[in-house]
Amino acid sequence: MNKHTTEETHGPVRLLRIDRAEAMNALTREMLEGLREGITRAGKDETIRAILLVSTGRAFSVGADLNDPMMGFDLPLEKRADACRETLGGLMNGLIRDIASCPVPVITAVNGICAGGGVGLALAADLVVAARSAKFLIGFVPVLGLTPDLGTTWQLTRKLGRSRALGLAMTGRDIPAEDAERWGLIWQTVADDALEDEAMTLAQQLASGPNEAQIALRELIDAAGENTLSEQLDYECELQARRTASPEVAEAVSAFLGKRKPDFISLGRKPG
Repeated sequence: MNKHTTEETHGPVRLLRIDRAEAMNALTREMLEGLREGITRAGKDETIRAILLVSTGRAFSVGADLNDPMMGFDLPLEKRADACRETLGGLMNGLIRDIASCPVPVITAVNGICAGGGVGLALAADLVVAARSAKFLIGFVPVLGLTPDLGTTWQLTRKLGRSRALGLAMTGRDIPAEDAERWGLIWQTVADDALEDEAMTLAQQLASGPNEAQIALRELIDAAGENTLSEQLDYECELQARRTASPEVAEAVSAFLGKRKPDFISLGRKPG
């Protein structure tokens, strides 16, 4: 990858690490490209069954580095909009789409401050685990006169509702991790010193599970926000019917009848 985005393999889990602590993990073009490469590589590796995204230092990420040329703030005003569309619409949104469509579950472990585009990056994962001291800040509007990006408005509105999404984004009020958990914005809070270990335990648990069923579940949950009840019932029926003919279900039924733990890892998975 590169010096600010590294990867480690822990059995069936690929750990991707954002490591630019001296700049509170502000994201540069090189780092964003590194994350996209890491996620794509993990998705294509049949031995990898979950991805864990972590950061070093006192912040998960404060979002894009405004000093990086990719942001276009060094350009004349009349050229900045095109530069933003190119970077945000291509590289940055591409990263969020990579995570959302990843063929294995993605977990983020949020430490310290998570601000700006870092919020959208963290929330793009399937499950978010945060240290109890962590805080989420959506300061685009009050601090920079910008509007949220990287899917932040989509996440906030779906998970918190219009009123709370508007209030948090307009005021820039921070969201303590325990509030984020209570409101349903994230999955879980844990002790600060246990964050990476707890997140890895969760990643290993998911990695040992039925991969195809997990991804089908993601599709169902995401569709539920748009479908009518009748449409969702039909979609559930279709995916359930497909599942009954899958090797994963055959293994699960065999394990249940044999009073043993199912071995989904031995079935392998299709590369993304």
